[in-house]
Amino acid sequence: MMNHLLLFCHPSSHSFNHALLEVYSKELEKSGHSVDVRNLYDLDFQPVLTESEYKNSLEFRYEADVLKEQEYIAWCDRLALIYPVWWGGMPALLKGYIDRVFSYGFAYELDGEEPVPRLQGKSAVTICTTGTPSEIYDENGMHDAMDTARNVSIFEFCGIKATHSLYFGNVILAGDEKRRNMLEEVRQLAVSGPKPY
Repeated sequence: MMNHLLLFCHPSSHSFNHALLEVYSKELEKSGHSVDVRNLYDLDFQPVLTESEYKNSLEFRYEADVLKEQEYIAWCDRLALIYPVWWGGMPALLKGYIDRVFSYGFAYELDGEEPVPRLQGKSAVTICTTGTPSEIYDENGMHDAMDTARNVSIFEFCGIKATHSLYFGNVILAGDEKRRNMLEEVRQLAVSGPKPY
């Protein structure tokens, strides 16, 4: 059994993103895993990294809200990000969470210009929705670009193994059957675990 931390970032509890979160978390719990959900909007998390906070992090000093979130990150074996793709990337609140929580001294250090990852042994999955049909993002390279920006520049930089990305496209216009299939794909991910790229 594993410790799963789910970082959820959508302003509406009635969204399809929230339905994906519910299916994924409940299925993990049914399988006996420990699950903690951090709903960033419910937390009212302040996402802006200030100059003083940035300087303090270089001396391994962090704000109380950041220390609390770092405890969750340290606890988990597998991290899941669940969010809508806005303007080709993650919502600003989630990016700000990463800016502040995945800080120097906790998630990574530097040896000269060489990164020293500090979160080895953890893995991560990403579950995203897009308004654009997936076929278009497959063709124009957006899925690959988002994977590189997130999985390489964030996860791998910190030593986290990115194992799977799910992109559910055209969710605004998708019919009930397509949405049921999307929910089932997420349920299967929780049951069987992420498949390697």
